[in-house]
Parts: sequence; C-alpha cells; structure tokens
Amino acid sequence: MDSQWNNSSTLLSVAAISALALSSCASEDMDSEEDEAQPAATVTETVQAEPSDEPPADSTGEATAEADPTEEATGAPTSGQDDPLYQAVDAVTEEHPDAVVLDMDADGSTYEFTIFEDSSEWELDVDGETFEISNTEEDDVDSDDQRMAESVEIDFSEALQTAEDEGDGTPEGAELDEEDDTVVWEIELDNDTDVHVDVATGEVVRVDD
Repeated sequence: MDSQWNNSSTLLSVAAISALALSSCASEDMDSEEDEAQPAATVTETVQAEPSDEPPADSTGEATAEADPTEEATGAPTSGQDDPLYQAVDAVTEEHPDAVVLDMDADGSTYEFTIFEDSSEWELDVDGETFEISNTEEDDVDSDDQRMAESVEIDFSEALQTAEDEGDGTPEGAELDEEDDTVVWEIELDNDTDVHVDVATGEVVRVDD
C-alpha cells in the first residue's frame, strides 16, 4: 500500500515538473514571437546635396546666350560724292574716261573744265544741277600741258578730297602746275587756302594759307 502511494506521488511529481517545464517553454516562445512581431525601427539619414558649379539649364534645356553688341561700321567717307563738284567731275570722267583735268573753275552754278585727251585739249561746261556737259570746244595743245598731263597717276577726285581734308575747306578751283620738277594740282579752297597735291603720289607738297 505504501509502495503504491509512493509510486503515485512520484508520477504526480514528474507530471508537475513536466507541466512547469512546458509552461516555461510556452512563455519563452510567446515572448520570442512578440519580439519578432515588433516592427524594426527605420533610421533615416538626411544627406545634404553639394551645390553644383554648373548653372541650371532653362526650361527648354538650352543655354541662354547673351547677344554681343552689334558693332557699327564707322569711318570717314573716302570722297565727297554728295557734293555737286564731285558729281560734275564724275560726269566728265564718264564722258571722257581717259581725260586728264588741266584746270577747273566753279563759276556760279556751272563748272568749267579744261581737259587733255587723245593729244587734244577740250574746254567744256558742266551744269551744277543736271550735270549735263555743254559748250564743248577743242583748243590748241600746249606742249607743257601735255607733258604735265602725262605725269598724272591719281584721280582728280582723289586730289580734291586730299586738299579738302588738308585745308579744311571746299574746293573752288584747280590748276595743273609744276613746282621744283614736281607736277602738282594747285587746288584753291573757299577759305583762301591753296593746297598743292602731287599728281603722281597723291601727297600734299605745300599748303598756302
């Protein structure tokens, strides 16, 4: 009887210990599941972008170019082509392309020219408004005039412009002449200045005020 009781007590004790062990395991499993169920904390790190050296592109993706200022063409006029005198000279040159002006005189609204062409001298008038040539007359050839005319290498208009720039006046008359073995056009300006221009080089030889 006592032996049976002892055996039963032993079995109860073992059962109780097993129950406690199972309960402990279950508790640990539940704790483990709760730990696993906890969401992991998210750590957000803010990184500051470094400034870029390149300028931002515009909405069209094209760089905006700054327009360069337009340079205006400047420079002094090469001749006074708007002046009636130069237009009169052009009329003579157009009618007599190979002629050399021996002398010129502005007489009111008319320009009087003496020219040398084809071994002949011609006197002619040019209207200061219409620039038509009239009163053309042939004259006897002067040997000195012919010799000086054959020395001319620059245009008469060029000599007029040089005299105008040098003497700061408007040409009113001109005459082919010779000074110290140099053939010149002696050009008279409206300010009583005479400018002597070398007919071969176009350089100013002398200015008489």
